[in-house]
Amino acid sequence: MIKKIMLLTIICILMQSCNSQEKDLSKITFTEKYDTFFGEIPNKLDKDYSIIDPQLYNSYQSESEKILYFNGIDLSGYLDKKGEFGTNNVRFEFSKKDHSLQFYYLKLYKKNKISQLIESINGKMGKPVYIRMLQSNPKKNNPDALLWSDNTSYYLITGATQNQVDFIVFDKKNIIIRNKWISGDFQYYGDYLDYLEEKNKTSKQISYYQYAKLMESEGDEHYIKRYVKP
Repeated sequence: MIKKIMLLTIICILMQSCNSQEKDLSKITFTEKYDTFFGEIPNKLDKDYSIIDPQLYNSYQSESEKILYFNGIDLSGYLDKKGEFGTNNVRFEFSKKDHSLQFYYLKLYKKNKISQLIESINGKMGKPVYIRMLQSNPKKNNPDALLWSDNTSYYLITGATQNQVDFIVFDKKNIIIRNKWISGDFQYYGDYLDYLEEKNKTSKQISYYQYAKLMESEGDEHYIKRYVKP
């Protein structure tokens, strides 16, 4: 009887430890379900709000240090006072249909965190597949927008040289989210992805640079003029 009680006590301790430990965002696979995702990590539902579509997604926001990690890098922090404007935070959007995670979005205000994050992503996945400079002195400035890709996800950083930096990660299979975010700073790369799908090709068969040169040969120089090797 004593052995059973001790075993149950150990199991409870281990379960509490698992529920309270930090969650590393770099390990998200977009197969996660809302019911088991947060555990004891504080979060709040923003009812009827979604960056993508409030009819399709529920949006949850958190400022907890336990969830502001990427590849071991602590991304928590704030400008003036924790909990006020300027506090680093992350938002998660789950499908209302099957409660699966589709997208997460960090707002970061601390400059030192940005350089650490970029170094961490480069170390984990290699160089970005696409970068965009600010239009003033585009060859000399640091990248303001960067995009990485792996087997499951797209990783986007926008405003890397600004006071607020956005880090967006989403499931590659979700075309609705892709069309929303691979636009603006990433529109040329979005055109490239559309081209690959139209031609039934992959990025291993046609690189973005090759696509830009192809567009140039067809009379459109916008892509190659804005191209910067990552």
